[in-house]
Formats: sequence, C-alpha cells, structure tokens
Amino acid sequence: MRKLVTVSLIFIFGSLSAFAQKTAVKGVIIDKSTNESIPYATVALLKAGDENAFAGSVSSENGNFIIEDIPYGTYTMSVSFIGYQSQELPGINLSSGNKNIDLGKIVLEPDVIGIETVEVTAASRTSSNKIDRKTYQASDFETAKGGTAIDVLSKLPSVSVSSDNDISVRGSSDFVVYLNGKPTITSASILLGQIPSENIQNIDIITVPSSRYDAQGKGGIINITTKRNTTSGLTVVATGMLGGTPWKNETDVFSNQKRDNNRINGGLNLNYNMNRISLHGAVNYTNRHNKGIGDIYTYIYQDETQPNSGTYYILDGMGARPKWDENFYTNLGVDFKPGDNSQLSANYQYSRRHTGRTAHYKYDTFFSNSTNGTPIDGTLYELYNPNEIHRKGHFQNVSFDYFWESGNNSALNISFLYENSNLDQTIDNKEFAYDNDRLYYDYNSNEHGNPVFHSYQLDETPLDAYRFEINYQKDFDNESSLNLGAVSELVRLDGIYEYDTVNVNTADFAGYDYFNNTIGLNRDIYAAFAEFSGSANKLKYILGLRVEYLNQNMNVSSTRYFEEVYDVFGEIGRDFNEKEFEQNKLDFFPTLHLSYQVNDVNVLSLAASHRINRPPAKDMAPFLYRRHQEIFEMGDPLLEPEYSWNADLTYNHLFGKHNLSLTGFVRSTSNAIYRVNRLDYSLDNQGGVLLRSFTNAGTQLATGGELGFNFDIMSKVKLFVGGSVYQFSVESNESLFGDQSSSNSVNWDAKTNLNWTIIKPLKFTLDYSYKSGSVTPQGKDLKFQMMNAALNFTPQKLQGWNFYAKMLDVIGTNQAGGFTGATANGMAVFQRDWVYDYEGQIVEIGASFTFNQRKEQTKQRLIGDKYF
Repeated sequence: MRKLVTVSLIFIFGSLSAFAQKTAVKGVIIDKSTNESIPYATVALLKAGDENAFAGSVSSENGNFIIEDIPYGTYTMSVSFIGYQSQELPGINLSSGNKNIDLGKIVLEPDVIGIETVEVTAASRTSSNKIDRKTYQASDFETAKGGTAIDVLSKLPSVSVSSDNDISVRGSSDFVVYLNGKPTITSASILLGQIPSENIQNIDIITVPSSRYDAQGKGGIINITTKRNTTSGLTVVATGMLGGTPWKNETDVFSNQKRDNNRINGGLNLNYNMNRISLHGAVNYTNRHNKGIGDIYTYIYQDETQPNSGTYYILDGMGARPKWDENFYTNLGVDFKPGDNSQLSANYQYSRRHTGRTAHYKYDTFFSNSTNGTPIDGTLYELYNPNEIHRKGHFQNVSFDYFWESGNNSALNISFLYENSNLDQTIDNKEFAYDNDRLYYDYNSNEHGNPVFHSYQLDETPLDAYRFEINYQKDFDNESSLNLGAVSELVRLDGIYEYDTVNVNTADFAGYDYFNNTIGLNRDIYAAFAEFSGSANKLKYILGLRVEYLNQNMNVSSTRYFEEVYDVFGEIGRDFNEKEFEQNKLDFFPTLHLSYQVNDVNVLSLAASHRINRPPAKDMAPFLYRRHQEIFEMGDPLLEPEYSWNADLTYNHLFGKHNLSLTGFVRSTSNAIYRVNRLDYSLDNQGGVLLRSFTNAGTQLATGGELGFNFDIMSKVKLFVGGSVYQFSVESNESLFGDQSSSNSVNWDAKTNLNWTIIKPLKFTLDYSYKSGSVTPQGKDLKFQMMNAALNFTPQKLQGWNFYAKMLDVIGTNQAGGFTGATANGMAVFQRDWVYDYEGQIVEIGASFTFNQRKEQTKQRLIGDKYF
C-alpha cells in the first residue's frame, strides 16, 4: 500500500510539473514585398550559445507555425526559406511567468545575389494540402527527369498510368487537364505526354473542384504549373539526357525491326524579368523507345450457326511489341504590367508528336473442345500477324489574359484561348501464312512471303476550339469574397475515316470503301458561376453554384453498316438510318468546401461537388476500327454524359517538420459509359471476332481513403509515403452484360519517394509504386509494381552544373495485363487475356546547366497567379 501511495504521488507531482512547464512559441511568416504568408519555411530554435537546433518546425500553408513543450530557458529563433534572407530573433525567454510567446508577424526579405549560386539546405514538403486540392512538388521526383508530365504523375498517390499512357485518378480516366490554371480541350494523355518534366513546378490534384472550374470530368482536375522565373534578370537552363539498354538490343526475326530502349532528351529554358516585363520560353525534344513483348490468348465460343458449333476458336499469340514516343515542344510567353494594378499576358505553345507501336505476333489458331484444350485434328493454322499503329499530331494554342485590380478590393480577369490540333492515325494489318521463324517480305519481292490478307485504316480528326472567359472577384472587409464568372467554349471537329484492303497479288488497293465515313461535331458549352468564400472564427468555407448549357450536334455521312454492327448489341428500336444526333442539356452543379482549423497543427476539410463527363469524340465516332486480328471497335454517336457526385473528408496534422494527411472519399456515377464486347461471326474472320462499342449502361461506386505522409530527418532525408484503398463496384445493364452485370473489388495502391542528401553535392532518390488488380465491366486489370532509383550530383566547383544517373524498373516488374470476357448461364462465351512485358532495367544519364545573370533578385508579383 505504501509503495502504491508513493508511486501515485510521484505520478501526480510529475504530471503537475510537466503541466506547469507546458510552453509554446508561435508566429506567422510574411513576405515583405507582397505581404503574403510564406508556407513551408523552416523554423529552428537554438539554445543561447549553441549552434545546433534544439527544436524546430515548418510553417503551415497559411504561414503559421508553433513549437511546443520547450524547457524553460533563453533561445534564439532562426527562420529561413529558399530565395529569402534568413531572420534571427534572439532573446526568446521562456519561464514560469512567460510560458506562451506569440511573436506575431516575422518578415522575410528576398535575397540580393549576383551571378554566383546560393546553397540551400532547407527541405520543403513533397506534398501539401489546401482547402480544395493536393499539391505535389515535381522536383522531388528525380527519376522523372528527362521524361514528361506523365512520368511525374505516375509517382503520385491515387494516380495510375497504363501501358498505353492512359491516366486515371481513383480509378477514373475522365478528368480535365489545366495548364497554369487554364483548361485544355486536347486529350489528357496527349497533352501530358508533351510537357517536359523539367518544365514543371507543381502538380495540383483537385478531386472535388469548386464552381469556378469546369464541371467536366468525374475524376476532377489535374493542374500543371510550369516553372516561371519570378526574379529580376536572365536565367537560362539547358538540359540533356541519353539512355537505353545496349546490352539487350535485338532485331525482330520476322521484320528486321530494331528492338531497343534507346531514348534521348534535350531542352532549353529561358526566363527574363526586368521592371514591368517578363519573358519566358522553352524548347524540348524527346524520343523514347521501348522494346516490349506481348502475350495474347483468346477463345471464342462457336454457336449453332457455325460449322464447328459447340467448340471454341482459339488464338494463341506471342511476339515482339515495340513502341515509341517522339515529341517536340516549344513555348513562348510574355507578361507585361502597364501599371501597378494591371497585367497583360500572352502565351503561344506548339508541339509535334509521333507515337505508335508494332505487334509482331505469331499465332496458333485452332478449334478446341475446351477453352484451354488441344487442337481438334486438322484445324491448326499458324499465322504471322504484323500490326502497326502510328499516331501523328500537330498541336498549338494561343492565349491572352488581362488582369485588373481596383482600389476597392475588386479584380477583373478576362481571358481568351484558341486551340488547334490535327491528329491522324493509321493502322496497317497484314496476315502471312507462317513458315518458320524468318524474315517475311512485302509485296513484289523475289522471296516467298507475300501476305494472304492486308487491310489499311486511316483517320484524321482536325479540331478547333475557342474559349472566352470573364471573372469578377470582390473582396470584403470581413475577409470574405464573391466570385462571379461566365464562360463560352466552342469546339469544332471534322473527322474522316477510310478502310481499304489490298490486292495481295498486285499490291494495289482494292477500292473497298464500305466502311468509309466522315463526322462533324459541334459542341458548344455556355456556363456561368457564382462562388462565395469567407470565414467564421476557425471555419473557412467556399459555397458555389455552376450552370452549364450544352448545345451539341454530330452528323455522319454514311449509315450503311450501322444495322449490321449495332444489331449485334441488341439495340431494339434504334433508327439505323439516323445521320443527325443532337443534344441540348441544362445542368446545375453545386459545390461545397469547408476547412476547420482545430488548432495550429490540426485541420479538418470537407468538400463535395456534382460533376459531369461528356464523352470524347473518339467514343462517339462510328468508325469501325480493326484493332487486332480478332478485335473490331466502333463508337456510338448516341452516347450521353455521365453524372457523378464526389465528396472528400480530409484530416491534416503537422508535427514538427512532418505532416500527415488522411482523406476519406466517395464517388458515385450514374449513366456510366461502358465498353461492351460482343461476339460477331459476320466480319469475315474465321471463328468470329470480338466487336466492341460504347454505351450508357449502369452505375459505379468508389468509396475509400487516401494517406499522405511527409517525413523529414534533419533536412537530410525527405520521405513521402502515400496510398489509397477503396471499394470499386460496377453495376451494369443485365441484358448487355449478363453474368458480368455486377462486380466489385477492393483496389489499393502505394507510392513512396525518398530523397537522401548523402553529402552536400550528392543526393540519392528511390521511388516505388504498387497498384492492385481492379475489376472492369467485363474483366479485370492485373496488379502492377515498379521501382526506380537516381543519383544526383551538383559539384560545388562547377557552378550551375548538375549531373544525374538513374535506373528505371530496377526490379524488372514493368508489366501490364488483364483479361476481358463473358459467360452466359455459367458457360464461358469468350475471353481475351493479355500481358505486355516492357523489359526493364533501363539506364539514363543526364546533365543540366543553369546560367544566371542578375543584378538584383527581387520577387516579381504576377497579379493573375493568386486567382487560381
């Protein structure tokens, strides 16, 4: 009993003592030139007479910081941030009578430097949260150097990139790309594949956008912020990279095509700022090859109408699948401030891109009594099928912006954007009777090997888009604001499609034009929005409403094959002769964003919005593509928009230099668009084909959570860990999908990125990605994992130089795969399995040189920046 009392007294007095010494130092860090808060500044507390930091923290998004549980004593505080002069505050005295100290505003001044470089050791976070977005610092992902925006995105939590560079956010590939706060019409994968990674400053993932942003895209918005020099003087950055796997290079035995992983990248960036004018320009060239191997297995049930009824037609193929991506990109822009309260901006961007792949597959085709059985006697036919796809495009856009701030806390922003693209695609498909592993020649050669079948497809889709937007913002004295805006967006697309076969005896086109067609698409969207933001004590809020009106007209020139194709999908009552397709829709999109500052280290956020996904032209165009030997695909002009509700609940916690973010989310989609596969025996292919089209046929539900963790160790090691886990459910039309009308899976992914400053000029980066398998409406995608590593060297004696070496796919797991199939009453009807192996351990080496010529470094405040 005496021992219990003694222990209790010790515990009580110890607790009282600890409580008595509960201390805190807090403040807010401000930019002297702009009077705006500075997030992620480093705050260190030093004991008097000691050069080592005793405790520390990093300022939050609004510039606030707090350091708690400090023993009594006298301290000096050091505050620093990249591009600013450090500030020291001596004589901070904590005692029993002075336990909590509020330092108020701590003002930092921009550095004044010459041509020499500045060594910076402060570490900013890889990711950060705001009321409506997550922001990722692109420079932390060293293994993406020499690549594009797609390479950076592939390392972010909840973002997935397929083997064909199709991007999805939380399982949805329907999102809109903004470039420096401006929406784009160009396909997301095409645009993101053009932007060099070295040109990217930050990437914003906005899963629940507010009403000021377009309602298009159930997956939300990805905003790319490119690097802009905001300091006076001239800055020139030159970059270069070479890479490959010369020890693995091969030549395809069937075609003599070189199979390699060679890649090259080079770029030049220029920024010039002086007084009221700012110029920026960039040029970049990238060419990347990937050798790759494909493995395909398909079975198709033979119904009672077929000669081999009750059996399965098997296509078992494997071969080389090399692909390439060549891109030229240039950009030129100017910002001019005619006065202190106004700014004019103009920007022009041009790019040229050529992507493609070939598939040199050798197939064993036969009929079998089971889905994985042996050939029925006399049915085995071996063939070689070279299939080649080229996509070429020219893209350009020009934008003009005018910003004006009045003296009564109001601002006006007027912007105009014009986009033009000319994209064409060719698909060349041949079939040779297989005769050993050898070179198969083209027509009119002296060697045996002319094809027994040859088809050629061409489509061209030139696009013009115009966007005019006006925004007005009024700030009130109580820190609330009203934002009003109107948008007009006009899209004009004309497309042609040609399908022809070749006479295998004369090598001349046969003049087969049955599937030839043209389309014209006019899509006009008129929108208006109102958004009110404010705060009440610790609560911040944004309330918004957006109204959008769609006036869309699509016309086709030929319908002669519509009944033959669409009848396969059992579309009863459809007018197969309809050539004009019109949609007029008025939709309302409310949005809500709340952020509650529990204290200086804990923040809760809630966001919800209504979204729409209007189908792209490629899913609507009724062009009958032959994608593979056994696959045909055609769009549907009757497609209607999908609608979704998105909601996020986020908890953000700061502890010292570290940060933890937890998000729960839900996305519910109605009128969902699905790709439907059907068997068809009428398209002149032995054993039948899989015919694909698109339709609105069900609902989707994704519910789960995300985690983001920033960890910093003595500014030497910076670790970012992120991931998500969510339940993905698919409900679809039972008459279309049969046994596959309902499916679900638990999907999860994990991403980690580690930066370790080994010694001051040498940094090591390691990143790892894992993505689980996921159900699709008629199948499943397989799991994916990949690891990359990089070494970065910045020699102190070679001012301006930086060198790096990296290895991609360190553990050799860069594979993509899955299957699509269907059953009816428990019986297998068809299935197509595929695996693509991209043969990793690719080595890249690169260098960059930065030239600065500055008389004085002062921050240039661009008025328009704060309105995104």
